[in-house]
Amino acid sequence: MRPFIQFLAAGAALSVGVAANAALPAGFNVTIEAPGVQQNSSATFDAYGIETFNNLTPGNYNTYVTTFGGSPITGTYSSLKVLAADQYGGAGGNGEYAVAGLGYGNNSYSLSLSGNGGQPVNYFGFWLSALDAGNMLEFYDHGTLLGTFTPTDVKALVGNSGPYFGNPNNGQNSGEPYVFVNFYKQVGGFDQIVFRQTNPGAGYESDNHTVGWWTQQGGNPVPGIPEPATWAMLIAGFGMVGAVARRRTRIIAAA
Repeated sequence: MRPFIQFLAAGAALSVGVAANAALPAGFNVTIEAPGVQQNSSATFDAYGIETFNNLTPGNYNTYVTTFGGSPITGTYSSLKVLAADQYGGAGGNGEYAVAGLGYGNNSYSLSLSGNGGQPVNYFGFWLSALDAGNMLEFYDHGTLLGTFTPTDVKALVGNSGPYFGNPNNGQNSGEPYVFVNFYKQVGGFDQIVFRQTNPGAGYESDNHTVGWWTQQGGNPVPGIPEPATWAMLIAGFGMVGAVARRRTRIIAAA
């Protein structure tokens, strides 16, 4: 009986571990790049593109349409605010970056995505800078919320201090993390992302918004949340193990 009990206990621990990460977008694998890296550095794609915001003048944009540098993916930003690089944002220490909050009247902005031929986008990456409480990233597919990436999730990846803290371009703002985060959808895709700042007076700064269709993932891996079908297989597997354990018990008792 002991081997069966140990296996079932391990299965229970897996379930608890997955539930603890429930805020992470379901069905995604989330990875981060090395400290100081401000773009995806190791994945491969069928096609991808990057929006740097550097062709925009700082200001408010009710609507901004981009092809991410000429990719086959079109993105439409709504209620976008763009600022010039400073201690809080701006990949490479120059150009412009996107922000939500900071009292600019855009506590959130959205990015709607469409690929040529209707192929759903399954990768998004961005340089998250100067993390604040209330920085929420939401993924949607046809109006259905797939999941939310929160400040707690970020801290779980980078810790509460260390090489991710402080702006790598100028050494300023050492109390807040700066990290490039990758989101790889394992099955299907998504068509909208919302950057939301829920803490009044704070900002959600980001840059180098990258979209694409991944073929090989990169970055430091963080386990994603299983799809519903995967959950079903896990539960069925645990049930089979339990049935075998019960049968084993009866055989031992009969002996």
